[in-house]
Amino acid sequence: MAEHDDTVVHEADGIQELDNQLPRWWLLLFYITIVIAILYMGFFHVLGLGKGQHARYAAEVARAEARLADRRARETEEIDYSTPNFETAVLDRGKEIFNANCASCHHATGRGFIGPNLTDAYWIHGATFDDTMHVIAEGVLEKGMAAWKNQLSPDQRYAVASYIYSLRGSNPDSPRAPEGEFVQGSDSPEWR
Repeated sequence: MAEHDDTVVHEADGIQELDNQLPRWWLLLFYITIVIAILYMGFFHVLGLGKGQHARYAAEVARAEARLADRRARETEEIDYSTPNFETAVLDRGKEIFNANCASCHHATGRGFIGPNLTDAYWIHGATFDDTMHVIAEGVLEKGMAAWKNQLSPDQRYAVASYIYSLRGSNPDSPRAPEGEFVQGSDSPEWR
């Protein structure tokens, strides 16, 4: 039989179905996929020799969790979170995170907008570095500040807190009115 036959086998609503054979390359590819499917089913499902998708997924998740735990352990070992770090790289990273997440409430200069002024000597939730780290991690939900412990790593929170400390005493234009308690000397660069 010829590869192309223009004999009309069926016609409906002006649409004609011709009696053509499929190309040999297409048939060969079709038969190869059938053979591969049979081999795959026998190898993975009948004999159970290969790792299935669920086992491979579980192994990959376990490897990722181990890498994450290792990275977190290294982060907490390398950094002392009790005092601010004023190195340029840390402050630049903190500024970038602050501008992306905090500036909408505290303004890019820290002068306060919806949130309180971070540049003056008045502090609502404590003026120590540990207090700042705690407020960033836990937030102040009753005042609308979100907790950042699930969105930012400890290293990122540390960089933001260090950047906030670097803003103290910077005297930006049009600061928000003081809120909280006055902390003696916290507006001077030496207090940092």
